[in-house]
Amino acid sequence: MALKRKQIYLDEKSDELLKKWANLKDVSEASIIREAVNSYLVNLEHQDTPKGPDDPLIHIVGMYEGEIPPDVAINHDKYIYRKSQGSGEIDE
Repeated sequence: MALKRKQIYLDEKSDELLKKWANLKDVSEASIIREAVNSYLVNLEHQDTPKGPDDPLIHIVGMYEGEIPPDVAINHDKYIYRKSQGSGEIDE
């Protein structure tokens, strides 16, 4: 495995904890950092990806002006697409 050099800055508390765990596990600080980064990135892969400007849902942001109706969670299609619940027709 080829390793890439990275330089990071840690606050004092993180630095102390890093030294502590490296000593307890009898490994290098770099090894602890690699393990932590890998664990974090694996967890990120199991989360939803951030939405970008090409996401079709981004176009509905801000489309509704005024007070949000109390039934919007149930009748969201009615408000987004102006469709009655259960019908495929657009209400005008």
